[in-house]
Amino acid sequence: MSTADYIEVLSRCGGSFQELPRRERWRLMQAWRDVYAASLHAQTGAWKRGELDWHVFSFGHAHALRGSKAQHAYALEPPGALLVIPESEALPAVRLEGEGLPDFSLLRQDLYVWPPDLAWTMAFTHELPGGNGPYFSRREWMD
Repeated sequence: MSTADYIEVLSRCGGSFQELPRRERWRLMQAWRDVYAASLHAQTGAWKRGELDWHVFSFGHAHALRGSKAQHAYALEPPGALLVIPESEALPAVRLEGEGLPDFSLLRQDLYVWPPDLAWTMAFTHELPGGNGPYFSRREWMD
């Protein structure tokens, strides 16, 4: 996937987006892990299972909906202020103020989307379409 394809998906949401500085990207991703990878960390001392953050869902360390159920739950969330953080640092992390939710299903990249309060998250995976994911989870399911 090219940066242009990624920017195109963001642009289709309407509104605007702003690239986040590297330090902010890391801080926000760790805040995500504090919520969604807490169980994995408590069990193993690691924040990631393997190289990808979404493995907390695929290996069952955190409850999540998968596939079409995940896409349906995601579609029910209101658009607005969102954080979009790709696993790859080759793509910019952004703060999105959109009129729609971004759909990264066809980009074959690992990307995480969530509102600033971390109430929910959507993890798009490089294995889409037809593979592992996407995963949708809610903060309240982590308790």
